[in-house]
Amino acid sequence: MRRQPSFLSASGLIATVFMLAGLGALLWLRGGEMFSPGQLSAKSLPGVALEGFVSHAQFEAECERCHQPLKTTQDVLCMNCHRRVSLQIESGQGTHASIENVNRCARCHADHRGETFDPTQSAFALFDHGRTAFILVRHQVNYDTTPMACEACHVSSQGEFTTPMENCLSCHGGKDPTFMLQHVQDFGQGCLDCHDGEDRMARFDHQASDFPLDGKHANIACADCHAIARRLGTNQVSNDLKADLFSHTPSDCVGCHLEPEIHLGMFTTDCVECHTTLSWSPANLEGTPFEHFSRSGFSLVRHKRDYADQPLICNDCHQGSLQNFDIQACVTCHAEGKERAAFMRKHQDQFGLECLSCHDGVDRMRDFKHETAFPLDGQHAVLECEACHKGKVFAGTPKECVECHKEPKIHAGFFGLKCYYCHTAEAWSPAPLRIHRFPLDHGSEGEVECKVCHTDRYVTYTCYGCHEHQSDAIIQGHMEKGILAVDIPNCIKCHPTGLKDESQ
Repeated sequence: MRRQPSFLSASGLIATVFMLAGLGALLWLRGGEMFSPGQLSAKSLPGVALEGFVSHAQFEAECERCHQPLKTTQDVLCMNCHRRVSLQIESGQGTHASIENVNRCARCHADHRGETFDPTQSAFALFDHGRTAFILVRHQVNYDTTPMACEACHVSSQGEFTTPMENCLSCHGGKDPTFMLQHVQDFGQGCLDCHDGEDRMARFDHQASDFPLDGKHANIACADCHAIARRLGTNQVSNDLKADLFSHTPSDCVGCHLEPEIHLGMFTTDCVECHTTLSWSPANLEGTPFEHFSRSGFSLVRHKRDYADQPLICNDCHQGSLQNFDIQACVTCHAEGKERAAFMRKHQDQFGLECLSCHDGVDRMRDFKHETAFPLDGQHAVLECEACHKGKVFAGTPKECVECHKEPKIHAGFFGLKCYYCHTAEAWSPAPLRIHRFPLDHGSEGEVECKVCHTDRYVTYTCYGCHEHQSDAIIQGHMEKGILAVDIPNCIKCHPTGLKDESQ
């Protein structure tokens, strides 16, 4: 038996077709809005429009602008509008260039959470700041321990975040204004050139660098070597000089220290051949410490500048090398000018060209006072120097009379060699008797002749030329007074003024 078609089945099929058609029409008319998980964000940036829209909410019915699952990925559709973000990723610069799996936009920027939802603000909690050049390990809280907000450092404009260095200066300057003022003067305002938030400079060990700090270098401030502003004499550091703050700091001596004028052109600029960081002076020359006076016997204390007040350099006296010294350099310098030339001619005629035999640079002869060595008075004062300083030799010149004057025959072997007992520098004759404690008018008959008492030599005497000399009686009389026989010939011991009884 043949089975008849079911009327209900046909009707159901027709109903289904009409339902699907209506649904399709609805979907076409509403753009799939009926399947949306929620309203799109209406957040907007003033003055910013992308593809003619100021917010996601304006194309809420056009799902295909963000969702084309059978054609392309969502990040491509995002970049069609957000070209600035796309350029960041392509150039490798900016915030988005540092994000891992950056093509998963929805992971950070969710939507369909209502008109007031901010998809940018929600991304902050997911953003890993450590992937940038500045981590937040030391920037979690402010100086007053309150949590530090993103706005403390960043400014958002048209969807882009910038970090004005003024924010760093304002925050840190509020804590220590004196330090920050000096820090900016030394290093400029490029904070991120040196600091990474962890902090890069706090971990830096200069001893492990290509330029270990020792000696005097160990105690100087960083800015003494690395401050561009200070080296250029300005408080402003331009951007093109920031890289030079540390990476291009010179490591050779002449990069920081000008060659001293005193040895300009005499030595190489490789200062370490003679100098160390412990001190500039004394220099270590040929393995031993160098100091001009100890090395040459000539001090430079009076030879810093020439007569024109220009610095004297090594080459002025040592032509080409330290070992090369010509005494003519002294003459040439000191003979400049009419008056000095006349003096030098006379000086050379008198003393010759052996300048260093008299001068040591301090100056030995300039400050020399003859009276400290041998007073020049009387006939000595009018003598020429060479009368005593034979051959222009000064050291070791004799001071005793007998070393220059022979003993006269008239009293040879009679008076002794202490000439100044009788003679003065005014004249040899007549000789005033300058030391004679015994009165010469002894006996009230006027001064007696020397030979009366000094019958043999002037260093001996006798009283017996005038006084009675009866040995036994004299001895007996003196012994009664307790005077020993050995002391009897030394009359002056008991009679220094010639009186019989010295108690009178």
